[in-house]
Amino acid sequence: MRSCSFSALGSALASVLGFVALGCGGRVLPLETPCGDAPPQCIARTDACGAATAVDAKCDVATSTWVCPASSTPYVRAPDSPAACLPFHDASLGIAQLGGSLSRVPLDDGRCLWIGESISSTTGQTVRNVGFVADTTAPFGTCPTRATLLGGSLAPAVAIEGGDDPSLLVQIDGGYRLGGTTHVLYRLFRYDATATFGVTNLGTGVGRWDPSTQRIVVGGPSSLRWSPNLNLGDASVVSGSDAYVLGCHPPYDFLSEPCALARLDASDSSQLFTGAGWTSSTSVAASATVTSSGPWISSLVPSPGGALTHVYVVGFGGTVQRHAAPAPEGPWTDGPDLGACDLPADDPHAFCAGPVVHPELADPTRAGELPITYGIGTTADQTSRAAANPDAYWTRLVWMR
Repeated sequence: MRSCSFSALGSALASVLGFVALGCGGRVLPLETPCGDAPPQCIARTDACGAATAVDAKCDVATSTWVCPASSTPYVRAPDSPAACLPFHDASLGIAQLGGSLSRVPLDDGRCLWIGESISSTTGQTVRNVGFVADTTAPFGTCPTRATLLGGSLAPAVAIEGGDDPSLLVQIDGGYRLGGTTHVLYRLFRYDATATFGVTNLGTGVGRWDPSTQRIVVGGPSSLRWSPNLNLGDASVVSGSDAYVLGCHPPYDFLSEPCALARLDASDSSQLFTGAGWTSSTSVAASATVTSSGPWISSLVPSPGGALTHVYVVGFGGTVQRHAAPAPEGPWTDGPDLGACDLPADDPHAFCAGPVVHPELADPTRAGELPITYGIGTTADQTSRAAANPDAYWTRLVWMR
């Protein structure tokens, strides 16, 4: 029978490489590395607003320790992740009430900015579109009760080009990076006491990030790109050299509305999907309905296998729902609901709205887990209810599967 033996040189090589192929029936014999046999998980990011990826640790033979590759960090999960949390609830921030959606905008300098739609301060002020710099270094599953405020204070992160107009209200619907720059989708409203919800939708457009003023800059009424009839801006996702944007618009079908699809290039030139191809028309009549959604804000995110997930809540709904499709054009099909919203138990009129998926918080070791923020409202007297119990109507962050 053929015998097997290691030379001194073979032993040295085996200890470095961790295995050696021997001529004993072609067997590969595993050997322990100097670092042991339980390497830690490491995390890498290429985009502050994008999902992290899991990468393998490397064995440093000289120190007999596992190390994470360059530009990666050790994986850490919070020991007690809450089912739902109240973002930016720490008293040091001076926030008495946080309401509405928390849309995301990736900045030119690599930061991920969350936009607080509506904030009441502890000094009695109401501020819209406050910027929070997301902390993507915290352990996965951490409730972000504290944050770095853009500009260091509770101030608007948005400016209207040509000067702010107190009769106008800006809603930031989200942003994306394309062609090396930040593009920000927004809606513009005018306050109107005769309107059903106190505002009139003027239309939607694409804003920009101004690094000199550290603010998002949007155009005024004359700069809007699309009419309320098309209402582009509900959700967006970048695929290849284009951004795909949903526009969910009238007529309403009970609690949902039909959604058109546009694609925008790096210069913000847009085309509408007709069902058979693409057109440069901006008329809703030229568009095809690809899916449906609730009002104002939803989310489009990549899912495993190259597919897409659309996360939404129907009007005055209490459940986070989803659609799935192999491509932005569809076909979109209903998926299982993601879960019930965390609503006030003593308010039968409460609802959730404006779900925003946060891939920057997604744990790469937990496939299918979606960190989602959403606002909470009520068809009862929200002002008095929120004043009496602000936490019950505070914007939520939840982890859903």
